[in-house]
Formats: sequence, C-alpha cells, structure tokens
Amino acid sequence: MFNKILKWWNDLAYYNKFFFILFTPAMLFTLWGMSDLYVNYFDELTKEDHIQFFLRIFFPVSLATLVTVLERRKRNKLIKDIKDYLDK
Repeated sequence: MFNKILKWWNDLAYYNKFFFILFTPAMLFTLWGMSDLYVNYFDELTKEDHIQFFLRIFFPVSLATLVTVLERRKRNKLIKDIKDYLDK
C-alpha cells in the first residue's frame, strides 16, 4: 500500500506536489473552521444566513468541480483524437 502511495507521489508533477502540500491543508483547515462555526451557531442562523453559506461555499466548490471534470473530459478527448489521427 505504501509503495503505491510512494509511486503515485513520485509520478506527480512538481506543481501538483506544490498544490497538494500547500493548498490541501489550507482548504481542510478552512472547511474545518467553517463547519465548526456552522455547527455551533446553527440555531442562531436565519434563512438568509443559510442561503449565504450555501452560495459562498457549496456553490463555488460544486462549480469548480464541474468545470474541472468538463476540462478533463475535453483534454482526454483531445488526446484520444490526436492518438487516433497519428495511428492512421
């Protein structure tokens, strides 16, 4: 198991390692703090607060995920088309 993780880590490009090391802990810390606030003050929040929470957090995350998936599919299709063209 550790060998698979080590191989995965060694195969990553340097910018992916940078992102993983720097932004993943920052994102987790931010989400932890926000969830802590949300859970502790849930009873005091109004409907507008819930809407703001959704719009500021979940909507951008889901939109970024969708864009990432669509870009990856487009990239994979382009790679496949190039390989098919070169194989002719």
